[in-house]
Amino acid sequence: MTTKKYLSNKKTTQQTISISPSLKEWINRYVNINYRKDPNDERFKSISAFYNHVLENVMELFGKGKSLDDFKRVEDKGVKDFFEQFTFNATVPLYEMVSENNRYSEISFNRFTRFLLSYLNFLRKNFRKNNYEDLKILFERIKSRVNPSPISKDMSLEIFSDRRQNYTTGILEFVGKQRNLHFENCKFFAAILGILGVKLTDFIYSPKDYYCRIDFIETDLLFREGLARKERIELLKENVDFIINYNRILDDSDDKHLWMKLAEDNMLFINFKSKNTYNKWLKTVENDLQKYGQRDDFLGKILLFFEKIHWIRLHSGEKDYSFQLEPVLESDDIQRKWLIDSLSKYAKISQTDGTYYLKNTMVGTYDQ
Repeated sequence: MTTKKYLSNKKTTQQTISISPSLKEWINRYVNINYRKDPNDERFKSISAFYNHVLENVMELFGKGKSLDDFKRVEDKGVKDFFEQFTFNATVPLYEMVSENNRYSEISFNRFTRFLLSYLNFLRKNFRKNNYEDLKILFERIKSRVNPSPISKDMSLEIFSDRRQNYTTGILEFVGKQRNLHFENCKFFAAILGILGVKLTDFIYSPKDYYCRIDFIETDLLFREGLARKERIELLKENVDFIINYNRILDDSDDKHLWMKLAEDNMLFINFKSKNTYNKWLKTVENDLQKYGQRDDFLGKILLFFEKIHWIRLHSGEKDYSFQLEPVLESDDIQRKWLIDSLSKYAKISQTDGTYYLKNTMVGTYDQ
């Protein structure tokens, strides 16, 4: 570890360095932007003052045992303060597993209203109207928080302004490290771009390489002063649909994602291919109810199972034990008989005007 020698702090000595034209322009732009924000900040009075401040503080960090590699882990305070409102430390393998079933679920504005609007305000406060250089700087600040990390390998942003056509396009590339969490982040980026007022024009995704590329174009929402809540929600949904549409679901090797979507539609129902298959699933449910449930809840839970596969419609709760058959089962003599025969093991059945009533006997359940 090196230490600072007690020499004069008077700024009289010059140090000549060679840097690339792009780095020089980047530094000049950064200093000018921050000087305009606060002309009284001594650090941005001049390029020389900025260099001196940066070098002196860097050497102090080295004196405290930091290294050049630590700069990759430096987190912007403004970004840190914002994200810490909504984030927490999590076990990556656990959330990788949990997010598997969430793969093609929508991002609901109503469920994430505070977060999405807070994110919108944070972004809009940190770049000026039509100033994409501010946006690039903001992206680098956010990137320093999330990349690299256990779930992120690399991120990049390119912005292209066409002054003749008077619009701006861009490309966001993201390489992850976890299959499911990477896909969730792709959805998240699409949603945030929509709330911001940016429209996706293309989405390229490689599940093998954990790579995604999002092509986008600005809309008039980007710099609109008002909230325009309805329009932003519509754009959010449109963007996320690029990620979770049925074209992608059908390409997924895991069929459960399609079945989960189908299960949400009450106009569909489960049709068992054979009596053996029906018996196998009913027996599995029965065994778990007997092992983990309460005796008084057994019949109600069995009815709940049939309601969830869209065979029946319960009337006023599981304790009432009254229901109607779904019309499709009314016309299916075979599966209707399976249902009635199964329920007859647990209860006495009566019917009035299309409504079935059960009197719980618990025959053939726990005591067998």
